[in-house]
Amino acid sequence: MMDGGLKEFEPKRVLLWIESSRAYGRGCLLGIADYCRTHDPWRLVHVERDLEQTVPPFLAAMRFDGVISRSENREIAEALESLGVPIVDLRGAIQPTHGHMIDTDPSACAELAFEHFWERGLSTMAFCGYEGVDWSDRRRDAFAAYSSERNIKISVFQSRAQPERHGTLWHEAQGEREDPGLSAWLRALPKPVAVFAANDVRGRQVLTACSASGIAVPEQVAVLGVDNDEVICELSHPQLSSIEPDTAAIGYAGAKTLDRLMAREKDDAKPTALRLVRPCGVLTRLSTDIAAIDDLAVGEAVSIIRERSGNISSVEELAAAVGVSRATLERRFRDALGRSPRQEIDRVRLDRARTLVRRTTYPLHQIANMVGYSNSSRLLDAYRRHFGITPGADRDSADQPYADVES
Repeated sequence: MMDGGLKEFEPKRVLLWIESSRAYGRGCLLGIADYCRTHDPWRLVHVERDLEQTVPPFLAAMRFDGVISRSENREIAEALESLGVPIVDLRGAIQPTHGHMIDTDPSACAELAFEHFWERGLSTMAFCGYEGVDWSDRRRDAFAAYSSERNIKISVFQSRAQPERHGTLWHEAQGEREDPGLSAWLRALPKPVAVFAANDVRGRQVLTACSASGIAVPEQVAVLGVDNDEVICELSHPQLSSIEPDTAAIGYAGAKTLDRLMAREKDDAKPTALRLVRPCGVLTRLSTDIAAIDDLAVGEAVSIIRERSGNISSVEELAAAVGVSRATLERRFRDALGRSPRQEIDRVRLDRARTLVRRTTYPLHQIANMVGYSNSSRLLDAYRRHFGITPGADRDSADQPYADVES
């Protein structure tokens, strides 16, 4: 007994075997932290690791009351099992003997992906993943099944990987190499087409292959990933749209489940079926931010405009780049988009100008030069007409996160 008659309190010791190298794992960890803030505190042990790092021997000498894990392979799962405590796994691949599994719902991901594409007028769809990787195969099968229910048969890219099974990191690393098979598959797909990528890394690899093959994104190929890893999505070109899993809810549910398991005798912690958590939704970025454009010349022209951020000297130059006359391009632009090439160029230029106004401290004359206006007065007039506000007032109302590093 402690002074004052209080019973000695010994918090549960919980091992978090969850990678912090990925947004998915970090989201799960934050969900666990949310649970711990509102319940009896745990003594948490979190070892920095990547997805496939083996369990170090020193952990076997430590005492734990429970484990929350994301086990990528059986070697990791068996090492954690040897600790002899309840386990809740948030990877969804290997069922703990005394515990439960929680994962993102692949069927819900498939539904979100299909409807996201369908709303944009895309009815030709495809899937690109990592053959033999469990979560990728589940998302592929779910997307194929949901599409089939809507009377659409998808095309699937089959990688030329070795037939033996490898983990996630091996397949992702292989995908970073130039793959003639992927490029040929993308070129052969009927356009426009929607490609659902197994995760954000695969989505970025699809975008890279499109760029190398001269395929316009999103006008010819719209690409959607999964995980909403902000770093990967924002560094992709163009920025990658992605399905956002509810990792905080997965982590919170994992902690709640483990708390319940630790309160019982170990033998009562019977395995249950995999629990699936619906993702939050789709975060739309440039890789799918357009309606389907059936006219390939218009799609190519729009891609050029975006690639050059509107820095195009004339509509004649743009028409020549896509191999049609100016009059033809004008007519086909209005038929496909309801606006002229010049209006699209101005829209893209002004969108970039607004980003520079709101996110930097560059003077207006410098921004005008960067986006292709001859002087700041012309930019000021166009900016005010388009956005209904002056650049100065717009800047005053916005945060400037890079102001301290631009001098």
